[in-house]
Amino acid sequence: MPLELQEATSDADFDELVPLQWISYEQPFNPFVILICPTRGTGPTARAESMQESKERQLQWHKADPSSHWLKVVDSDTGKVIGGAEWKVHESDPYAKPPEQPFTAYWWEEGEKRQFVDAALDQWMAPRMERMRKPHLLLNSCFVHPDHRRRGVGSLLVEWGTKKADEMGVEMFVESTVQGEPLYKRHGFANMNDFNLKPSNPNPGEEWKRLEKELGPMHGYFMWRPIGGKYEEGTTIIPWKTQT
Repeated sequence: MPLELQEATSDADFDELVPLQWISYEQPFNPFVILICPTRGTGPTARAESMQESKERQLQWHKADPSSHWLKVVDSDTGKVIGGAEWKVHESDPYAKPPEQPFTAYWWEEGEKRQFVDAALDQWMAPRMERMRKPHLLLNSCFVHPDHRRRGVGSLLVEWGTKKADEMGVEMFVESTVQGEPLYKRHGFANMNDFNLKPSNPNPGEEWKRLEKELGPMHGYFMWRPIGGKYEEGTTIIPWKTQT
């Protein structure tokens, strides 16, 4: 069953990509995506309405960001989209101008849950703002339908980025889950460090506690691919550790 890698070029592409994103990140459960794609409410239409909001918002973000490139992998026998990714191709320092305000998860309802997510996003973004200060590629999202894993879909999505980075002569980054780490290592990424998002609150209320329990441990790996993709432990110079 041949696979076709295509760049998403129309609004209609997001009608397939975002529902696939939700399904893929639910199996296994990925708490990081819940920060960006929450299900709001509990009624029978809550999931569908939340998915629609997520689709519209991610499409809006994509259109407003020249660095954003969404990809899809199509099973040519069925015509179905079975994998997707968003690459951010930065030709200059994206943090040359620091944000004027803290990151705010405006897509969450006001209250303790939003405060929790705001704190998590601050922790998530801090290493990016410290380490991603040169031209680079960032794999912002990568997902494959559970029924189509181990077919090479993930490799196709990653190879688009490694080829682009090698053409540009730039480094690459990805914040990986435990499940994704082996894929990225095969494509030249090295694990720089573990990270855990742990928002703190000296007096958490019930909403904060419920969301903290629902998401569970938010653990991952900060991975980096040097220019050219050849990393040697103890030899390769890590740029952000030499910056003054």
